[in-house]
Amino acid sequence: MTTLTLEKPLDNELEKQTIEDMNQGSQEPASKADLRNLTVRLESKFERIESKFDRLDSRMIENEASLKMYINDKTDRLTTIFISFAAAQLAAIAGIFIAIILRFS
Repeated sequence: MTTLTLEKPLDNELEKQTIEDMNQGSQEPASKADLRNLTVRLESKFERIESKFDRLDSRMIENEASLKMYINDKTDRLTTIFISFAAAQLAAIAGIFIAIILRFS
């Protein structure tokens, strides 16, 4: 196996070797070293998958926090609008009552 310093070429090489190891057409018996190498490559693959899940999980947590802040902001704005609207209605009703009282006094 050639050791490469760049991550992608090394990953591609490991991928090719893993596919070759899993090839059912091979007639040679596997040695302990072959099995050990395959295990190392498969563990490496699972570790990469695991790290991708960790990154995805952290992004989902960030998105959830952002969404909660957005919803809270919109809820606060709507609450303010409804309270303002209710206050305007009360002022209008009070104005009508005052006008009626003044008219008939």
